[in-house]
Amino acid sequence: MFSIVEMVVVLVAAALMTVVGIKEDAAKRRLQVLTAEGQNEAVINAALGSWVTKNYATLTQNGPVDVVPPTDLPTLDQLFTQSNVKQPHANGPFWGGTYVISMSVGPSTCSVGTGDCHVSYVLYPSKPVTRGGNPDIIGASIIAQAGGNAFGFSKLPNPGTVTGLNGSWNATNPLPGSPAGAVLATNGPSSDGNSVYIRRDGALTWTGDQNVNGVSLHNVKNLDATGTISTGALTVSSTSSLGTATATTLNTTGNTTVGGTLTVARTIQAGAIGFPRASCSPLGAQASNSDGRGQQLSCQNLNDGAGPVWIPVGGPTQVYSFYQVVNGSVVPAPSCFAGGSPQIRLVPQTFRVDTTAAVNFAGPGTGPWTISITNGQSSATSNVDGGAIGTGEVETFCSY
Repeated sequence: MFSIVEMVVVLVAAALMTVVGIKEDAAKRRLQVLTAEGQNEAVINAALGSWVTKNYATLTQNGPVDVVPPTDLPTLDQLFTQSNVKQPHANGPFWGGTYVISMSVGPSTCSVGTGDCHVSYVLYPSKPVTRGGNPDIIGASIIAQAGGNAFGFSKLPNPGTVTGLNGSWNATNPLPGSPAGAVLATNGPSSDGNSVYIRRDGALTWTGDQNVNGVSLHNVKNLDATGTISTGALTVSSTSSLGTATATTLNTTGNTTVGGTLTVARTIQAGAIGFPRASCSPLGAQASNSDGRGQQLSCQNLNDGAGPVWIPVGGPTQVYSFYQVVNGSVVPAPSCFAGGSPQIRLVPQTFRVDTTAAVNFAGPGTGPWTISITNGQSSATSNVDGGAIGTGEVETFCSY
């Protein structure tokens, strides 16, 4: 059996172990709470970076700003309603106070035109981390380490300065009295809106050539170019002004103005929109005949009082074919494009005259034509030797 002294010793040892266990559990629990706080503040800080990216153009529209007015800054509720954070957050840490957000636009020499303005912001609890009424430097360091490289804290012997993790940056302690244990988070160069990424709000201009890796650009409203556009197929659905354009195929449904040289590697096809002798504008415009057979028309002024009208390229008379004819030859009518009238021009080549002293060449109408070459007695043969009165050459053409 144990003696009374031995039992007392055992009970005291057990009590001491219980106290140590409670302290260890409390320390472990505090570590978990402080780590969770740091992670929570890191989420809010990342949300601020997302908000700045979305509102960069508005924030920098007036150039440098020492302090962005509080009314222009987001609240935690707004960060949630604008989907910068996934869930609502309490507006302050577990030890009391609120989260404070401060922003500025700089440097003082930046301008909207050059696109070199940066948005700087800080996030910090309005009260320092304390324990038992005293600054808790260890607690502040746990929060900062859980938050990441954007976080820092103030410590003795120089609490007026907030130092980032690993001494990566310094900032002035924003809390009244500059106490130790202040925790502060800030943004880095990749989260101030002026980053390496192309901004979708157009607030920044590109500074170098871009390669889109062969992917498509859709729903482009206006496309302006001061250099050369080289493309396999260029389709223009609205008015476009081009300097020099090199294209395999150029399709346009609107008005395309080329101020320089247009080089086409293959073909240019005008729409089938013109009709001979119909009014047109402007002079020199090109079109295809409305029958869709490919005849090219140009807008011309023939100085006949009719004003600019569509006329086939080459003039209103278009030669179709040639035939050698004698009396009785049949010449087919040309297949004119829309608006064209079949015509014939008969040119004598040889002829004989007899006592009637008359030779008649005839081929009237719009074809097909039967050619008549006779003498004054309506005979196709000469009474001298019985040969043909004459021969001729026929040129068929279309008149527009």
